[in-house]
Amino acid sequence: MAFHPSSSITATLTGLTALTLGGLLASCVHPAVTQDTFTTPATTERVGRRGANRTVTSVNQVLTPLGRTVELPGLRPQALALSPHGRILVTSGKTSEIVVVDPATGNVRQRVALPSEKQGEPPPAVVSPHILEPDPEGQVSSTGLVFAPDGRRLVLSNVNGSLKVFAVAPDGTVTPSHSVPLPLANAPRRKEDIPSGLTFSLDGARLYVCGNLSNQLFELDATTGNVLRTFPVGVAPYAVVLVGTKAYVSNWGGRRPDSGDLTGPAGRGTVVRVDAEKHIASEGSVTVIPLATTTAAASKLHVFTTSTLFIPIAPWAGNAQRKRYPARCRP
Repeated sequence: MAFHPSSSITATLTGLTALTLGGLLASCVHPAVTQDTFTTPATTERVGRRGANRTVTSVNQVLTPLGRTVELPGLRPQALALSPHGRILVTSGKTSEIVVVDPATGNVRQRVALPSEKQGEPPPAVVSPHILEPDPEGQVSSTGLVFAPDGRRLVLSNVNGSLKVFAVAPDGTVTPSHSVPLPLANAPRRKEDIPSGLTFSLDGARLYVCGNLSNQLFELDATTGNVLRTFPVGVAPYAVVLVGTKAYVSNWGGRRPDSGDLTGPAGRGTVVRVDAEKHIASEGSVTVIPLATTTAAASKLHVFTTSTLFIPIAPWAGNAQRKRYPARCRP
């Protein structure tokens, strides 16, 4: 008898259908057939630290981190900075303080309260008790904690719209110094800006601050705190780095919306470009600022889109590289 593939496929599908229907009918007659046979490994270990560098979580995960673990209860650390000489490690999180850690031993050296908002400059030799009052409402922003290149100053981005400055002694002792207010963002539902990423110039003379709500990069005099220049960047700038004479700013929300772009709410009354299908923010961007030639009024800055469909390319890349890796770049 000749072999007919179509007949064989039909017979196979018919058999599978019969097996499937049979299984369903059997499950109706015998409920025990559908019981879940998956078993979860049982454990009697308590949640929390269970020995040296071993922690059990509430979902039965066991964490064994490499190296030394320093516990900071209630802090939720989210910003971290190592001093240039490597003597102290500083972190901050969901409390109105910074924590100074000895990176060699893991011991907590200090817990330093944030300086008062009333203190707008380094304190004099004789300080008023009102100035010495710490700021109980201050808190580190999403990021923003950096040492000056000489290690003698530490700056923290305060989510309430200012910078907190600390003095660092040669032995690594940290003391609160003063607060530097940033220009107001004047967003529809919030006046104060939200500083995020920070970086110093190599000589320590300039401090660059991402204005996460105003969508600007601020260039400050690192000594006085005066704003020297502002640069428009993308939506919700997060971090800034300096390479040579250029500043690179990462933007959470991508490029600023143009007229006709589909937008959605970005918080505090601001808007962000959104995807046409899902109506969610789906891209980021990097703004490149030539600091040596750009003035405060200049606005023609390179912006690279970093959505998943495109790979950003530097403007100085060769033509061959541009063709191999398409990117969206707008001045």
